[in-house]
Amino acid sequence: MGLDPETVRSYLNAAAAESTADAQGKAYEALAVHLFEAIPGCFAERDIISFFGAEQIDIAVGNPRLPEGLPLLPTVLLVECKDWARPVDSKTVGYFINILAGRSVEAGILIAANGITGDPEELSRAHALGVSAVARGIKLLIMTTAEIQNLTCTTDLTELLNRRYLRAIASGGLGTPPSA
Repeated sequence: MGLDPETVRSYLNAAAAESTADAQGKAYEALAVHLFEAIPGCFAERDIISFFGAEQIDIAVGNPRLPEGLPLLPTVLLVECKDWARPVDSKTVGYFINILAGRSVEAGILIAANGITGDPEELSRAHALGVSAVARGIKLLIMTTAEIQNLTCTTDLTELLNRRYLRAIASGGLGTPPSA
């Protein structure tokens, strides 16, 4: 199963059409599962609750690191989805980083419809937390709805994620879009 732009649009339209924030979030998560399962070898589990019910993982991705998939990224990725009208705040980014740290997960992907708060040049707000996560061995990759809308095939998605991960390592910071 490859990535089909028409299917991606239908998931985005479904999320936008939902009447509650919870239903909108679930539709956005369904889009994310579709994206990751379009990557060769990758598989996803959704809505995982910790043993004590204290934490919820939107999506866990198994990545066998196939050459045509995500060979640069670790074998386990956690994904947080936020289909918010505003950028994701530092409190939410910090919470996700702590979930990653608590599970010794090296990379997390935040699918944030409108990015994250702060200035990447000033390293303010959520950007500051993302940069400090690198010292804990955690790379945080950010994807936006605009980027997802521009994907035309699976290769676009794998290139975006591989480059985003490389950028996070090389910059010593977040894996954000080059313009951010």
